[in-house]
Amino acid sequence: MSSVATRFLLAERAPRPVYAVAFEADAFVVEGVPWRGSRRVALRDVFGIERSGAWLWIGAGVVPVVLGGEDVPAERLARVGAELRARLAALPAGAARLARLDLRRAVKLHRPWLTCGLALAFGVAFVLAPREAPALRTATNVLLLVSLGLLAEPWLGAWRVLASGAAAWLAASAATASPWRALAPLAFALGWAGLLAAVRMLREPELSVRFRSALDGGVLLSLAVAAHALSLHAPPLGLASAALGGALVALLTLRHWPEGTGPRLH
Repeated sequence: MSSVATRFLLAERAPRPVYAVAFEADAFVVEGVPWRGSRRVALRDVFGIERSGAWLWIGAGVVPVVLGGEDVPAERLARVGAELRARLAALPAGAARLARLDLRRAVKLHRPWLTCGLALAFGVAFVLAPREAPALRTATNVLLLVSLGLLAEPWLGAWRVLASGAAAWLAASAATASPWRALAPLAFALGWAGLLAAVRMLREPELSVRFRSALDGGVLLSLAVAAHALSLHAPPLGLASAALGGALVALLTLRHWPEGTGPRLH
C-alpha cells in the first residue's frame, strides 16, 4: 500500500475553500465540501467508481462522493480516478477489488413516460369518480407512485415497471377478493417497491454507483409507502401480495438486464 500523501487541486472557488482531493495511506479526503468542509473516506469502503460527464461518482457508504463540475478540468478528474484505482490495487486482494469495481455498469436511462401517464390517468379517474376515495388519500397514493416510478423507470425501463405494477395490482385484488380500484396507485407503488428490492438484492454487484445510491435512498420511500398503506387499514394480505407480486415478476424481467450485457440470474 502506498504511504505517499498526494493532493490534487480540482478548482479554486473563492471565497469558498479550495476544492481538492488529498490521498493518505488508507483513505482520501475531499476538501471544500459544501456545509461540512471536508469528508474523509477509507479506501476499503469504496465499492465503485463511475464517470458521468463532468462528474466522477465514487461509491462509499450510503451517500456517494461526487467530484467535478463545469469548472473542474476533465484531466484533473481523470488523474484522481487513476490515483484512486492505483491505491485500491495496492490494498490486500486489490486485483479482486478492482475486478468487482469493473463489474459495475452504467445503463442507458429511459424517459419515465409510463410513470407520468399512470399518474395522469389515476388523477383523471379520481376527478371522474371522486367518491372512490378521499382526496388526500388519493393524492398521497399518486405522489408515492410517482416517487417510486421516477426512481425505477429511468433505470429499468417502462415494460419492467409496468409488469411489476400490474402483477402487484392483480395479486392484491386476488388476495383480498376486491378490485382495489381506489388503491390501484398504492398497489402499483408497492409492486415497484418489491421490484426495487429485488434489483438491490439480486443485481447489487452489477449496479452502477448512481443506481445503487438511488436504491439506497429509495429504502426511505419504500418505508413511507408501507407506513402509508398501514395507516389506511388496508388488508395486510393485500399489501404483502402486492409487494411480493412485484418482486416475483422482477425475477423474470431482470433475467436480461442490462440489455445485452451481464450474466443471467441462476
